[in-house]
Amino acid sequence: MVNETTIDLGIIFEEIHQTILKHTVLDKTEFEKEYGKYKYYENRVLSDNDYFNILVDIIFYSGFKASTVNKYIDNIHKHFPSYLIVQNYNQDDIDQIMKDSNIIKNERKMWACVNNAKKVDEIIRRYGSIQEYINYFEPSKNQASLAKFKKSIETQFDFIGGITSYHFMTDIGLNVIKPDRVIMRLLTRLGLVDSDKALDQAIEIGRTMSKLSGYPIRYIDLILVLYGQLNQKGITSICTESNPKCHLCGVKSYCNYFIQKPQLTESLIQSKSK
Repeated sequence: MVNETTIDLGIIFEEIHQTILKHTVLDKTEFEKEYGKYKYYENRVLSDNDYFNILVDIIFYSGFKASTVNKYIDNIHKHFPSYLIVQNYNQDDIDQIMKDSNIIKNERKMWACVNNAKKVDEIIRRYGSIQEYINYFEPSKNQASLAKFKKSIETQFDFIGGITSYHFMTDIGLNVIKPDRVIMRLLTRLGLVDSDKALDQAIEIGRTMSKLSGYPIRYIDLILVLYGQLNQKGITSICTESNPKCHLCGVKSYCNYFIQKPQLTESLIQSKSK
């Protein structure tokens, strides 16, 4: 892993940030309108049903490319609108949803939503609200408290595991990024983590980028994902899994993947000479 004292993670993030802004059809005002909301996740007031909706989204996005799920997300929300409704679903309800041609036909995910709706209701009855349940663990207090909360949500909810638990914590505004395959690919190529399995290292990288750049961590997470996620409306995907656009990359001088691929360097030289 690269020694973080020799590389300013704030500069790396800002180079990534500026590269995205440079290679988008959105002007600054449009970009802020679309993505500025992610700067305020830590201060949102969420209802019990908001938390349930986050769980539904995480379940359906898990294991799929975001571009695939995005095509169905409105219909997913229509079928799984609230924990009060979904907790009463039975097999007939699931069978009916499965007949919809405009949804991801994964019955296991659907039943996870049903079970989580029941669990949300159970937690509310015990703690008073999901927010009070979260407050009980004081996950923002220190790393030990965060770890206890992480373990609890992995135990309580279906389909919430090693990475998806981070996804949940990121989306509710806690001080973590979600170390999914897009972010881990980027950080691994930059040599900032030892491997794409080094999730704890990725979390610390995200926190340091947030501290040095001044942006909240949910926005850090968003920008890193936008850098490598496929099929984004109006934004050029740079650090993709296959055929990354290294000639457009603002951090290629830090990138082990670029440096270790002579053909990429040669291609960049040729593109500059034209």
